[in-house]
Amino acid sequence: MATEVELSKQCLPISKVPKYSSDWVIKVFVVRRSKVIPYKNQRNEGVFKTLILVDEEGTKIQATLFNKHVEKRKDFFELSRSYFIINGRLDRVNPNYSSVHKEVEIAFTDNTIIKESKTNISTQEFSNDVVVILVTVKSLIEEGRSRRREIIVTNERYDLTSITLWGDFAENDGELLEKMKYDKPILGFCDVRVSIYKGNFGISTIPVSSVLINPTIQKATELRNWYL
Repeated sequence: MATEVELSKQCLPISKVPKYSSDWVIKVFVVRRSKVIPYKNQRNEGVFKTLILVDEEGTKIQATLFNKHVEKRKDFFELSRSYFIINGRLDRVNPNYSSVHKEVEIAFTDNTIIKESKTNISTQEFSNDVVVILVTVKSLIEEGRSRRREIIVTNERYDLTSITLWGDFAENDGELLEKMKYDKPILGFCDVRVSIYKGNFGISTIPVSSVLINPTIQKATELRNWYL
């Protein structure tokens, strides 16, 4: 295995990875990790897990782990950590499903190697749609297969805004934020839906959204200093 310095020299930005080659190295920061999800169709059944990753240029891409790779990579891809991906494969995005990249996503093969980096990618270049302070977290609401949770946030103008977390965001991220609410963390929301209904401004997550807790960006630092 090459050293971290050697891997860093070989790294390509996501935008430069050749589409029909598996001989490449990228370094990415984990901004989203789903739980393990079972699936079943006419051909087979199994489990999968999806990831949303971002590189130093701020380019985001989705990666999917299927079946044996879910177990094989279970010790990797912790949120807010950086990893080298070596010899992965780029597949075309399935137009029937949401994805953060318009053209391709990462697939893992038996030859793919994952190595955690000792140095994190800076999130300065990562586009944050909304940067706010957490005020409070409401209870999880379950209606049939639907799950949602409201959180209340504020900014430097003292605007109180409700953000609706849906699905895994409501259950997993919402539970984590419930435990952290008294610490008043800074939150960065990316790729969210912004709407106005009957004059009310609203924000909600969609499947490809990401939530960063205390992101290392200037706006988050300024907001924290203002709040303190």
